[in-house]
Amino acid sequence: MKFQLPDFLLRVRKRIRKIPTAYTIGPILFATASGLLIISLTIETAIVGTGFAAGDAGPGISEREVAFRATPLFRASLVTAPCGVEFYLLSDAAYQAYQSDGSLPPSTLDCNRTEALVQYRVGHLVTNYSASPAASNVTFAITVAFLGPRAPYALLSIPGAGLALGVTIWISMTAMARGTDRLLERSRPQYEKRMKK
Repeated sequence: MKFQLPDFLLRVRKRIRKIPTAYTIGPILFATASGLLIISLTIETAIVGTGFAAGDAGPGISEREVAFRATPLFRASLVTAPCGVEFYLLSDAAYQAYQSDGSLPPSTLDCNRTEALVQYRVGHLVTNYSASPAASNVTFAITVAFLGPRAPYALLSIPGAGLALGVTIWISMTAMARGTDRLLERSRPQYEKRMKK
C-alpha cells in the first residue's frame, strides 16, 4: 500500500525543491562570508587619543614634564606659536642625555615648523626662549593627536563568522541527507523483496 501525501504538502514539497540547494548557492554564501571576515581584519593607522600641554615659556631654557606616552607615534601641533621659542619634545633617553651634558637634539617645534610627526614616547618638554632676561614670558599651547592601529570593520566578523558557520552546517546537512537518501534507495529493493515473501 502506497502512502499518498495531501495536495497541500505536495505543493510545498515542490516549492521547496525549487529553492536553490546548498551546493548551488552555498559556495557563493561561503565566499561572501570569507570576504566579510577578510575585510574585518583590515587595520589602519588612525587617531586613538589626544593630549594637550600649555603654559608659559620664560627667557632662557626651561623644562617641564608632559604625558605624551600613550603611543610611540603622534602628531604634535603648536597652536600658539610665539617666534623666538624653540620646543623640544624629549624621550626619556634624550632627556637623560640633556641632563648629563646639556645637549639637545634639533628642535621639534617652533614658529616656522608648527607641526611635527614624533615617533617615540615623550615625557619631557624643554623650551628655549632666546630673549633678554628682562623679557616677559610667552604663552604656548601644544596639541597632540596619538596615532595607532585601529580595526574600523571589526564588527563585520560577527555576521561573517555566523554566515560561514551557517553555510557549513547547511552544506553538511545537505550532504548527509543525500547520503541517507542514497542508502534508502539501495536498501528499498531488498526491503520490498522481504515484504513480498
